[in-house]
Amino acid sequence: MRKLIVLIFLFTTSINAQSDSTFVDTKYLEDQLYANLTYIKMLSLPEPISQTGFSYGLGLGFIKDLPVNKRRNIGFGLGLGYGMNVYYFKVNEDIPTPAPAESNESGTNRVGMHNVEVPFEIRFRTSTPANYKFWRIYPGFKFSYAFAINSKLKQREGFDVEDVIEIDKFQYGPTISIGYNKWNLHVYYGMSELFTNTKNNDYTIGIHDLRLGLIFYIL
Repeated sequence: MRKLIVLIFLFTTSINAQSDSTFVDTKYLEDQLYANLTYIKMLSLPEPISQTGFSYGLGLGFIKDLPVNKRRNIGFGLGLGYGMNVYYFKVNEDIPTPAPAESNESGTNRVGMHNVEVPFEIRFRTSTPANYKFWRIYPGFKFSYAFAINSKLKQREGFDVEDVIEIDKFQYGPTISIGYNKWNLHVYYGMSELFTNTKNNDYTIGIHDLRLGLIFYIL
C-alpha cells in the first residue's frame, strides 16, 4: 500500500513537470497513466450485515488514448490496470449460527481483493497541443477480475462468514472522472453483486459497492 501511495505522489509531481515543457506536439496523446484512491461504500446491505471500518480502493494502470478528431480533444480510452479493494463488515447477531449461546463475541471481517482491471472511457477535454492544464470529463465503464482474495474473518466462535456470503470475482460497472489539471473526482458504481449468499444459505444477500475518490492522470 505504501508503494502505491508513493507512485500516486510521483504521478502528481510529473504532471507539474509536464507544464514546464515548451515542446508542441500536434499529434499529442493525453492521460495514458492513471492512479486512483477511493472510499468504498457498500450498498444494498441486508439487515444482518453492516459496514464497519474504512473500506478503500487503490489502483493504477495504463490507458491507450485514442483521439477521434483533428483537435484531439474528443476520443476514447482503453486500458489495463491493477486494483486493490478492501472491505470491512460485520455479520450481526440475528443470523442463526451453531455457536453456543454464551459465545457471542463478534468482530470485524476484512476481505481484500486484488484485481485485473479493464477500463474504457469516452473522453471530452479542453486540451490543446501546448496546454497541459485542462478540464476533462470521462464517462466510461470498467470490468475487473479478482485473481487473489485475502480474508481475515473475526466473527464469533463457531460461525464461519464464508458459510453465509460468497464473493463474486467478476465485477463490472460504470465510471466517471471529472476534473481540472491533476485534481479529478472519480466515481464507480458496481452493477454486479459483490457478495451474494452461498448455495447452502437461504438468506438473500446481494451487496453492491460505490467507490468515490480521486484519480490522477499523466502522460
